[in-house]
Formats: sequence, structure tokens, C-alpha cells
Amino acid sequence: MKTKLLFIILGFSVCFVFSQKQSANWYFGEFAGLNFNTPNPTPLLDGQLITKEGCATISDPNGNLLFYTDGVTVWDRRHQIMPNGQGLLGHSSSTESALIVPKPGSTSKYYLFTIDKPSYYLTEGEPIDGVNYSEVDLSLNSSFGDIVPGVKNMHLVTYDVNDATQNEYKSSEKITAVSHSDGSCLLYTS
Repeated sequence: MKTKLLFIILGFSVCFVFSQKQSANWYFGEFAGLNFNTPNPTPLLDGQLITKEGCATISDPNGNLLFYTDGVTVWDRRHQIMPNGQGLLGHSSSTESALIVPKPGSTSKYYLFTIDKPSYYLTEGEPIDGVNYSEVDLSLNSSFGDIVPGVKNMHLVTYDVNDATQNEYKSSEKITAVSHSDGSCLLYTS
């Protein structure tokens, strides 16, 4: 019993010692947000998002806002659109239109994965973009960040290109990532 209790106490201690605040700020909805750096979440009214569904926000390990997106546009910590920060291939009506993942081995670069909203009533001329990624470098644009030129809307093949249905729809509106024990990132989409 004492061993189990010690394990539980040590387990909680490790969580508190290594906890980081990359998700301390949330921007969502219509100009809405929440800050979790305080004991009780406090409202943020300075966001520029207007979305009913997908969005993503990332903060630094101390809980300071870095940038946020609806999968189509990226805003920096001043709430200004980043250079090259428009025209991403996500869709603001996708349930998970964007996912931000720190680039392994870098403290200033992030992968921004975007996912399109599939249309179940495709008409000619309305392609589905599927899953794409761009790279954000916070050392650019006077440290406010920029989409790296040449690394924007890079298509990821997450489907069987030989299957006509999969090739047409490419993905659903779901995406997630988990950290591997070696520090790399595993990306999942459906």
C-alpha cells in the first residue's frame, strides 16, 4: 500500500514539475478566447477568429501566446495576419481544421497541419484539398512569425490514390497528433 501511494505521489509530482503551458490560451468562435494562466480561466476579447468550428492556438512553455489559426488564416501574437498567413488549405467549417505541432529539435519552428472539409456533394471544379502542412518560423518577421516561403500548403497523401472514392474525398475532418517517447510526433487523420 505504501509503495502504491508513493508511486501515485511521485507520479503527480512529475506531472507538476514538467507541466508546460503551450495550451494556456485558446482562441475560438467569434472574437472569443480563454486564458488559462490564472487560477480561473479569464476571457480574451482580442482574438480575430470568426469560426463556428475548427481552430488551433499555440503558446510558449510559459503560457505566452505565439499564434493561432482557423486553418485558412494565421494570426500572430499581436493579432495581425502573418505574412504568407492567408490562403491555407484548411476549411473554417472543418471540425478540426488545423493542428499546430512544434518541429522536433527547434524552439522557433512549428508545423501547421490543415484539413479541408469534405464535400459529400462534389460538383465539377470543387476539389477537396485533404491534409496539408505549412511551416511557421517564429524567428522571421521580427520574431512575430511567418509561413516559411516554399513550405506552405504541402500536400500529404493520407489515402489510397488508387481508390477512386478515397482519391475524391481524401480525408475526413479529423486530425490529431501525439508525442512519441523519442521526441518525434505521430500524426493521425481519418
